[in-house]
Formats: sequence, C-alpha cells, structure tokens
Amino acid sequence: MASCRMALLLGLLLLVVASPAIADDDSGIYYQLALMWPGAYCEQTSAGCCKPTTGVSPARDFYITGFTVLNATTDAAVTGCSNKVPYDPNLITGIQGLNQYWSNIRCPSNNGQSSWKNAWKKAGACSGLSEKDYFETALSFRSRINPLVRLKAKGIEPDFGLYGLKAITKVFKSGINATPVIQCSKGPFDKYMLFQLYFCAAGNGTFIDCPAPQQYTCSKEILFHPFKKWMLKQQLNQDDDPFQLPGVAMDN
Repeated sequence: MASCRMALLLGLLLLVVASPAIADDDSGIYYQLALMWPGAYCEQTSAGCCKPTTGVSPARDFYITGFTVLNATTDAAVTGCSNKVPYDPNLITGIQGLNQYWSNIRCPSNNGQSSWKNAWKKAGACSGLSEKDYFETALSFRSRINPLVRLKAKGIEPDFGLYGLKAITKVFKSGINATPVIQCSKGPFDKYMLFQLYFCAAGNGTFIDCPAPQQYTCSKEILFHPFKKWMLKQQLNQDDDPFQLPGVAMDN
C-alpha cells in the first residue's frame, strides 16, 4: 500500500514539473534551437566577420547556430544511435533560407558546408529526421519565432540601446507563449550585450519553456549591438567550393 502511494506521488510530481506541452506529447523528445545575433559576434571576435563565399548575402537577422534534439526524460542530447547517416551536401542545396539564416560568417570566408556538416553529425544524424527535414525543421522554427521582427515591433532594436532582460523575454512569452534562454557576452563600454537566444519546442512543434535551461551571466539591462553590411569582410579561402542559392541582399 505504501509503495502504491509513493508511486502515485511520484507520478503527480512528474506531471507538475513537466511542461504541459511535453506532458501532452508522447514523442519522448523536445528540440532546442540556438539563434545568434551576428552584431554581437562580429563585435567580440578578434578575427572579425567575413562574407560567405556562396554569393548570397546573409540576412540582417538572427542566425541558427544549433538545432538539438533532447530526451524529454533525461534532458540529454540525443546523440547515440547505431544507424548514423553520413552528411550529403546535395540533399540541402535547394532549401530556401539556408544561406541567409544558417550562415557562417567566420573568417576566412567559407561556404557554410563545415557548419552544416558538423550540425548534422553532432545533432541531426540521431534526430530521427532525414537530413533535409532536419534543416528545414530548424529553419521553420526560426521563421515562426521571427525574433528580430518581434523585438522591433516592441521597440527593441539593434541600435546600441540598453534593453531590459524582462522586456526581451516578455516579447516572446506574449508572442509564442515561451520564454527564451538569453546568453550574453561582453561588448563595448564593458556592457553585457545580447549574443544568443535559445528556444525549445516539444516533439509536436509547440514552443515551450526550456525544461533544463543553461544559466548565463547577464545584467538586468543589456546592449543590442548593431549589425551592418560593412562589418562583413571579403576574405577568401582557396579551398572553398561554394554553391549558389537565390537570396535577399542585406540592408546597409
């Protein structure tokens, strides 16, 4: 009798702790999408930023830097599987928005293939998604979040202004009913600046608060650093073999 009561109490505790969306989803997994603000990256890296060799200008927006599938019970990344499929660059060449929103602006200039290959090898191959679906799902989540548009609509713009953490999280809580995890880095005037946003979604695609959020150091108000076209240098790597996709030119 006592053991039955204990099991019932543990079950109730799990229902309270778990996200409602995860509790209603029997997939056993959830997703985490990492979005980097390029203005912060270009400001903090000593090598500067370089324009990719794809011939497509990166969007003046948040870029995907990671898309991870996690076990909903353990919160551990799903990385161990016996049937890992090798990365095939030909499978993703026609994906709309890949070059604009999953762009590698590290120097020297590159075609992004190393980033996509690493993402697939590290997180995609064991995600249960095909290679094409893995990248398209990440881009679809990013599009639904539409971070810069949402922030600008509430007066939060990359203009060297200082904005409250609570104000930033409120934008997304009211918009997609989920609170992002904010990662800051040190910027000008020794101020913390907005660097990355992490969003989570249940296996059914519903956005949720991240069940096991990593803790980052930020101040109550953080700087939103501008990102301008002139910040991208043209520094070619002779080993690159770029491929072309249509894109929209980034604003000045």
